[in-house]
Order: sequence, then structure tokens, then C-alpha cells
Amino acid sequence: MFLPRFCSLAAPVLLLIACGQAEPPAPPRLEVAQVVAGAGDVDAATLARVRDAVAIQTASLGQVFEGLEIERFFVHVHGQRAAMPAALVAGVHEEAPGFALLGAHQVHLVLDTMRRSGASLDGVVRHELAHELLDQYCGAGGRFLPRWFHEGLAQLLAGDTYLGASEDDLVWRVTGGSLRSIDTLAERFPETTVQLRTAYAHSYSYVAWLAREYGLAALLRVARYTDATTSLPRALVAQTSRSTLALEDAWRAYLVHGSGAPWRSLFSNWFSMLLVLALPLLVLALRRRLQSEERAGRRLAERARQDRLAVEEQAEAQLRREEEHAHPPRLERDDEHLRG
Repeated sequence: MFLPRFCSLAAPVLLLIACGQAEPPAPPRLEVAQVVAGAGDVDAATLARVRDAVAIQTASLGQVFEGLEIERFFVHVHGQRAAMPAALVAGVHEEAPGFALLGAHQVHLVLDTMRRSGASLDGVVRHELAHELLDQYCGAGGRFLPRWFHEGLAQLLAGDTYLGASEDDLVWRVTGGSLRSIDTLAERFPETTVQLRTAYAHSYSYVAWLAREYGLAALLRVARYTDATTSLPRALVAQTSRSTLALEDAWRAYLVHGSGAPWRSLFSNWFSMLLVLALPLLVLALRRRLQSEERAGRRLAERARQDRLAVEEQAEAQLRREEEHAHPPRLERDDEHLRG
């Protein structure tokens, strides 16, 4: 009785295994962008892979920018940065795996930089498409958006940061009071690698915090309210009913006390911290070692001096014996004894 019933229950499972499970549905695509080969060596297979990534990420991001009728734009795929025109890469950091020319509807991907940095194709494509779609979403007001908002939102939507930027890098700057206001990034975005990495991390962390606090839809409304007469900070204050100073203070408090970044930074740098803490002990041990070697050197020098003196004394004694042997003392007669 048991065996036939077991077989009847197992038959559907075995049938599914034999026939194979159904493949998951293909992700939606939106064929709006025109993907073309740029400078350097780009083979057909790579171009097809980029074309697939662009179509999938365009469809995905189109849901974020609700109501946007995406206009046609171009994605240029470059094999090597060195082969690109100097005028095109002027002002673009050498480690940037891609960039978007806002207002020109152009996205440029740099494959050799992408491979060297370890960035994923999907992440870079999604990041740069976020710049293009945000620019289209804001229309004529897009050119008034500060770069920190563009970079922060692009990193947030891509789920990845550029140049290895991390909130962990900001903790010590915030606690030490050396991190300046986010508004300074609107005036000038740094160019050196370390400062640029900090700027990317600052932009990402602040925009991500705003999205958690007020929602991504509210941030997009702020972006659309920005124009020639209304700056983004002013639109942000109107949307959140909090001053710029209050918003930044709240973000700093979250970063230090709520993000977990201090602990992550501590754990990731524990070996360096141990070295710093152990440095006084190492200096003390080195000092004692040097003093010990100095004392040993003095003892050896004293022993060598004593040995030298002993050798000199032995040599002098030997010399005296040789002289006595060569010139024995003369015996004088005792005349009185002879007369007696």
C-alpha cells in the first residue's frame, strides 16, 4: 500500500525534474538608445552585450522617472581611453569608466578603464543612464542641478559607487570637523583622486539619506522644481520644511550614530589601528634594545681593552726575560772573604 502511494506522490516531482524547470522570463527592454562603437578596439560581441545592458537598464530606470517620455540618445562604446579624442576626455578623471555629456544626449563608456577598475558593465551603464534620464526628466532646468545631486542620485540608482567611494571614508572627516558643507561641491568638484573619491562618497551618502528620509519621489520633485530662479537647496528646503543646515546636521548625526560606518571603518582598519596603538610600545622596545646593545658594546670594548693591556704586559715581561737571559748580572768578588 505504501509503495504505490509514494510513487504517485513522487511522480509529479520526477516529471518536473525530467522536463526541466521553466526559464525565468526575460527582463523588459526599451530600445531607445543607439549604441555605437567609438574609439579603440570594440568587437561585435562586446557591442551586442552593451546594447542588451542599455536596453534592460533603460526600461528599469524608466520606471523610476515616472511619466518621462525618453528621447533618443547615443551610447558610445570606446575600447581604450588613449584612443579617444583629447577634447572629449578633457576634464574627465582618468579612472572614470564612463561619463555623460548632459544636454548632448550622449553617454560614453570606456572599456579598458572599466576592466582596470573592476567596475561591472551593468553598474556603469545604469550609473551613466541615470545621468541622462535625470537630465531629460528635468528638461531645461536640468542644467541648474548641482553635480553632487547628479552623482549622488546616479550612485544610488546604480547601487554602486565610483572610484571605490564609501561612507566609511567620511566618518573621520565628520567627527574631526574637516568635511565641508555639501554646497561647496556645487561651486567646484575636486579633481585629485582622493578628494574626488571623498566628493563621490559625500554625494552618495547625503542623497541616499535624503531618499530614505523623504522618499525618492520627493527628491525627483525637488529636481524638477529647480530652475534659474529656484536653486536645488531652496527647493529642498521647501519640500522638507527644514533648513539646509538642519538637514546636513541630521545627516551627519545619522552617519556617525546610525549608519554603522564608524564600526565598519574600525573593523576594516583594525590592523592599522593596532599598529598605531602599539607604536609607543614598539618605540619603548626599540629604545631598550638600543640601550642594551650600547651596554653590550661598552662591555665588549672594555674587555678588548683589558685583553690588549694583558697582551702588552705579557709582551713586556717576555721582553725583560729575554734581556736578562742575554745579559746575565756580573758577580763581584768578596775580597774580605778571600783574605780570611
